[in-house]
Amino acid sequence: MILITGANGQLGTATINFLLQQKPTKNIVALVADDKKRTSLREKGVITRSGDYFDKRSLVEAMAGTDTLVLISSRPLNDRITQHGNAIRAAIEAGVKHIIYTSILKADSSLSIMSDDHIATEKLIQGSGINYTIFRNTIYVDLLSKFLGSALKTGQWSFPSRGQKVNMAVRGEIGEALAIVASNPHLFNNKVMDITSGKSYSLNEIAAIISRVTGKYIRYNDITLNQFKKELRDSGLSQEAVAWNIGLAASIRIGETDYIAHTMRERSTVLY
Repeated sequence: MILITGANGQLGTATINFLLQQKPTKNIVALVADDKKRTSLREKGVITRSGDYFDKRSLVEAMAGTDTLVLISSRPLNDRITQHGNAIRAAIEAGVKHIIYTSILKADSSLSIMSDDHIATEKLIQGSGINYTIFRNTIYVDLLSKFLGSALKTGQWSFPSRGQKVNMAVRGEIGEALAIVASNPHLFNNKVMDITSGKSYSLNEIAAIISRVTGKYIRYNDITLNQFKKELRDSGLSQEAVAWNIGLAASIRIGETDYIAHTMRERSTVLY
């Protein structure tokens, strides 16, 4: 059986939907917190179980009888290392044979606020004695709205990039890749895989694409990191959102996000 954490989220949902095309429903277990989501999954025949990342015993019970754990990373800035550590220790105790974990691209060098948590989690998994596959995912294209700010309203998009490019992938397609690996984990034993799309874009190019799709002209303005920090702090955004945006901008400016791996073929669906 395969247990997917974060089954309430977009990546977890996409992974489960693709697994449903490959596996009998009795082999798919979803760790679910949202009762509405639990109902919809049960209607599809998926087994649902409850578990709290801060309660290792509940995770051990949820993982009972499962062979493969798809550990979709939890939200940052909420003691994520403790949450992931509990999940990994529960997997050991429950006898899980393979862990698939969603990390971030260039986790060991990224300027993102999330990189430390991901590297710590990767090391815990690699030291667990359980076979593993680590997905180092590029930026999800559906997060684009988070750093567009008010551009769709004002027509002005201010973001520091120094002309560097960004690689993004569709979260649903990464979910399909996760489903492929979860269905055949032995083919990906102890691999760390960079997951990207096949092309990177400058923010000018992204602004042009958005303009074409929406029919509203978006002008991109390349500002300094200090200007951006001031705008964010004056915007009233949460601490988490400010830190996320600053980390992303710092990564883009040094070219860290302009990276194309060849782990997935066209449409980010077929692994080789």
